[in-house]
Amino acid sequence: MRTVICNSIQSFWDMAENHFLEGHNVHCVFPVTEKVKSLMRIYQEQYRINQITYSEIFN
Repeated sequence: MRTVICNSIQSFWDMAENHFLEGHNVHCVFPVTEKVKSLMRIYQEQYRINQITYSEIFN
């Protein structure tokens, strides 16, 4: 299984909307709020992303 690293929320949105994340895991290395995480879960379902993880340094 491949993991795509996203360096910004914009790169996540762009790659998801262009179906580059479909069937892959995603690891985010930027700070996110709970509201953004909930929006990302919607994208996860809509664009069939396997799993989204976040860097612990931002928790």
